[in-house]
Amino acid sequence: MMRLVKCSFAFLMAVGMSLVACSDDKDNGIAGTVTDTGNTIATAPEVAGVVLRTDGVQVSKATVRMARILAKSDSFKAPEYVETETDSLGAFAFDSALADTFQLAVIDTESSEVSYLPRTTVGSGDFDSLKLEKAAVFSSVLYYEEGPEPTVAVGSHFKVFLKGTPFYQSVFAGDSFSMLIPAGTWSFSFSPGDPQIVSKLEDNGVEDTLIFRSWKMDAKVKAGDTLTAGPFIWSPSAEPDSLIKVEEKILENKARISGTVYCDSAEACADVEVQLITDLYGFDSVDNDSAEFKAQTQTDSRGRWYLPVPDTVPYDSFRVEYRFMKKGKVTRAGLSRYVKASELKKIDGDTLSIGKTTLSEPSSLNSGVILVIDKRDSSQSNNCMVNSVVVGIKGTSHFVREVTCNMLEMSDLPSGKQDIVLYSGDNKVVKTLREAKTPLDDFVTITHVALPTGESLDQQWMTYTPPTVNTPGSLK
Repeated sequence: MMRLVKCSFAFLMAVGMSLVACSDDKDNGIAGTVTDTGNTIATAPEVAGVVLRTDGVQVSKATVRMARILAKSDSFKAPEYVETETDSLGAFAFDSALADTFQLAVIDTESSEVSYLPRTTVGSGDFDSLKLEKAAVFSSVLYYEEGPEPTVAVGSHFKVFLKGTPFYQSVFAGDSFSMLIPAGTWSFSFSPGDPQIVSKLEDNGVEDTLIFRSWKMDAKVKAGDTLTAGPFIWSPSAEPDSLIKVEEKILENKARISGTVYCDSAEACADVEVQLITDLYGFDSVDNDSAEFKAQTQTDSRGRWYLPVPDTVPYDSFRVEYRFMKKGKVTRAGLSRYVKASELKKIDGDTLSIGKTTLSEPSSLNSGVILVIDKRDSSQSNNCMVNSVVVGIKGTSHFVREVTCNMLEMSDLPSGKQDIVLYSGDNKVVKTLREAKTPLDDFVTITHVALPTGESLDQQWMTYTPPTVNTPGSLK
């Protein structure tokens, strides 16, 4: 089934042979109409062929895009194109050509292979049997810097594409992304993803060079290699032809950390939310009696993610937490290994990979905290409401503040071996202890548990003794 994507074509009416233009704004930023004479369905021949992988196997469900060839002055834009998929035999067909001369791109995400004909014609035979080649991969992160008084609210949806070609990727500001591209040396354009936003910017007199930001590769990327560049910042206030503003503001360090997330041992997980956890004990993250998972990026189609190196690591290590949402519910969760702060010193502006993490069904914890005034006397105190505690899972976003002697339930937790953290719920007490550089062991209790996959752990009551004047650095 052929999909028509942001194109216009001549349709032959049964009576009068009048031309009617139509347009579908699906994920393409440029509108227009076909004006080539003699290029109607009645006279234009079919564009059809067969796609084969490098091993000669016919490709099913590969994306095939036929696009117009843009004039040199418009080459930084995304061209009009029509799109279809190959069938079970690797065959594809378009009813007609968009123009006498056009370009053709094939993308097979399953095998990471592509094919690109930058210039071809219907009768050339170039695409009768198209054999794919191993693709290169372009990976980066795109940020959006809005001006103090923006004329148009651009939003968070953007498009990254090879200049003048139908190779593109939809991205959201702040998210890492990757796209398959042919081997070679290319220039990229970055623009708002909504064609209506593009039109509004143009109507407000914003120059095309400011709407479509450009970046050119320094060297050729080979087939099978991954080009990692950026992060990039799309900003309407930047100078024309300027895209990377990393040294100026927003990000002071180009070094990044990355990882790969799998749903199981074999399947990569796309659209997994990712949060970097440097506050291992939740001292600064517990707000309004609980902490929140705050997604900083998402994994791409290959399960990969990228984030800037953290500005500070207050303890000797940090972790990365993952969750996969479906219909508003956490269906899978996971944690990276503890990444030593010393590892960051070795990357020198490059990218540190923290490895692979496999997600599993989330767990939950049911427990409570008993107030014990004196550790030498395990008798429970009845004065529960006077003291509050913070309970959390070390190295995660899961921390809650509760009064002692109350039962609590924590859900959507990463399963497996974890450390339950327990300390005073009084912010002033904790702040004083930390400022006095009191050893954590003197006011933080840690209990080792194994959270069952997809099930709840009913933990026995835990005991809590508030800091006293005998605690080094405590209030006196």
